[in-house]
Amino acid sequence: MKKVTSLILVLLSISSICLSQDPNSAAFGIRLGSNFDITSSIGSNLLTDGTPMYKFKPENSFRSFSRYYVLITPKTKKVYSIWGIGDIDSDAKCKKEQDLVMAILVKKYGEMDDHGLMSSLSDAKTISQGDKSVSTKCSGFSDVTIDIRYYDYELKNLAEKERIEIESEKLDASGL
Repeated sequence: MKKVTSLILVLLSISSICLSQDPNSAAFGIRLGSNFDITSSIGSNLLTDGTPMYKFKPENSFRSFSRYYVLITPKTKKVYSIWGIGDIDSDAKCKKEQDLVMAILVKKYGEMDDHGLMSSLSDAKTISQGDKSVSTKCSGFSDVTIDIRYYDYELKNLAEKERIEIESEKLDASGL
């Protein structure tokens, strides 16, 4: 009886460890929540709202994507988003590639979210787990791109909080 009880406890421990692992937490050799050394960046861009994106060379690239970026919290430098972007010849080829990428992601992480009409209109396909998500999207007409974006929304909120703190400190220093 002790052996059976011990075996059950071991199996429960293993299953709880497996279930507690966060599958949407890493991509291309970068882990969400890890610190990113800006000096290791191979370039940078800005989003339309001024948020910096740091380009990196992936440990694990994927055929669809040729440019890789991270978005980080401005003070603590934690990665809250990982992006892969690639150019595709046509919208039809992009849709096929998106279907392939999503099939791989569904096998790895589970079923896609059903967001109805909004997802259909934007061609975005998303898998969410807790405060993390991964989504793919095809965009463009003559210059078609495919992208994949991993997000940790808890860390994205931290990034916004840190941005506001930095801006407030600047305004305080300027005598506002």
